Amino acid sequence: MDLVVTLDQLREARQFVIDGEQCIAGQRQIIEWLERKAYDTLDAILFLEYLEEMQDAYVAHRDRLEHQVLCLVRPE
Repeated sequence: MDLVVTLDQLREARQFVIDGEQCIAGQRQIIEWLERKAYDTLDAILFLEYLEEMQDAYVAHRDRLEHQVLCLVRPE
């Protein structure tokens, strides 16, 4: 893959990770609010788990792209 294309994808992947962190933090705040109000939090917790699984995939993809950039810049 071309270095310019990979760097562009890496930039996008990093933004997805940042956005994911913000979504997860927001969902945690929602759960805390629901708990303070004594609401059932099961669905909110399940959604948080789903967001965390997605985040793991985004982080793994970002890490693969970072490795790919290193290989393109510093081939062995």
